[in-house]
Order: sequence, then structure tokens, then C-alpha cells
Amino acid sequence: MGKIKQGILGGFKGKVGTVIGSSWNGIAYMKGLPQSVKNSKSAAQMVQRDFFKEVQGLASQLTAEQLNFLFPSSPKGMTRRNAIVQQLSADPIIEADSKHVDLANLGTIGNAPTAELPEVTITADRSNITISWDEENDWRASHADEYPTIFVANVTQKKIFLVNSTVAIGASGEQSFSIDFDAFGVGSDQYAGFMLSTGSKIVLVGFGTLAVTKRPARQGRNPRTGQ
Repeated sequence: MGKIKQGILGGFKGKVGTVIGSSWNGIAYMKGLPQSVKNSKSAAQMVQRDFFKEVQGLASQLTAEQLNFLFPSSPKGMTRRNAIVQQLSADPIIEADSKHVDLANLGTIGNAPTAELPEVTITADRSNITISWDEENDWRASHADEYPTIFVANVTQKKIFLVNSTVAIGASGEQSFSIDFDAFGVGSDQYAGFMLSTGSKIVLVGFGTLAVTKRPARQGRNPRTGQ
């Protein structure tokens, strides 16, 4: 039991509830007892920790320059990287004992103004990844000379990339380009992705040429409901 000295406003020695009283060099000190956390490694907590690690791992794959491209205007109240983390975490795949980023159905990323861009198809063979699109709409017809950037996700290996197209969007019909997939995965992996507009009328090399202030991006709709 703790003992109070020097009246009710003085110090005390011993333990009172979760507080310990002591003195040193005539000065009274109080400190709380260490608190134990029950089930610190419960199944639910481990699932959440693994999910957080996965999201952080994906966000760390993007460079500062790529983040500036995805967010032409700085997000309010957070860094660009934290904004990516928030977007990747928004609509996860939740199962009984796991939680994962739904890269296969991710429809947009970044904070640029929205417009309807063509859907892209990503296929892989023994040596290349081929990215193609053939959807026709008014936006495509008015941006036929633009060279887009493609957000590519390796769903199997949990990797994300920004790939600059080597062909223009084109007003109509199928357009496609191929890249060696050594850095992206293997042919048996599952790939997904979508188009981002750059406003550029020349083929981009790297991201040093991306001085983007305004660009449309895919509308933020739920891929499961289409809304």
C-alpha cells in the first residue's frame, strides 16, 4: 500500500492502483505500471499487420517523380505516398484469414481531374507483355495524338509499375505496344492495369519529361458494381 507524506499535496511511496510513487534527491516522482496488451498477436491483428506491410511494400515501389505524376496537385493533409497508401487500402479483398490489395480490380489512382479513358488489356507470352486498347469514345477521338502512361500491376507478385506507351492513343481501332517482361514478372503471372493521360504528343522516355499540371484519369468507380 502507498503511504502519503507531507499532507495530501505531498509525494507518496509505494503502489496505488496502477501508479508507483517514489522520490529521488528529495523530489517526488510518480510513474505508471507497465500495461500488458492482451492478444497482441491475435489472428485478426496479424491479418491487419500483414495487410499494412503489403500496402507499404506496394507504395514504396513508386519513386518520388512517379508520385508527383500521379498527384499533379498535392493532397490535402498528407504526403503523396500516404495518399497512395490510402487509395490502395480503400477496397481490399477480405477472406476468412487474409486481407489483400485488390490489384486486379484497381480502377484509378492519383488525384488528377477525371475523364473516361479507354480500358486496357494486358497479356503476356514467353518474352513480352503486350498492352492494348480498342474502346472508342469521344475523349479518345479528341486525344488521338497523345501518348499515354499505363499503370501496370503484377497481381501475382504484388508489383506495380508506370509504363510509358510507345504508341499514340489513336482515334479508333486497336492500338498496342509490347515490352520485355523481365522486370515485370513471368508469362504465367496475372496482370492488370489502366490508362493514365499525360497530355504529351511525343513519346516519353523515363519520367524526367513529365511536367504535368492537368491530366484526366479514369473515373473512380467501383469495378464490382460499375458505379
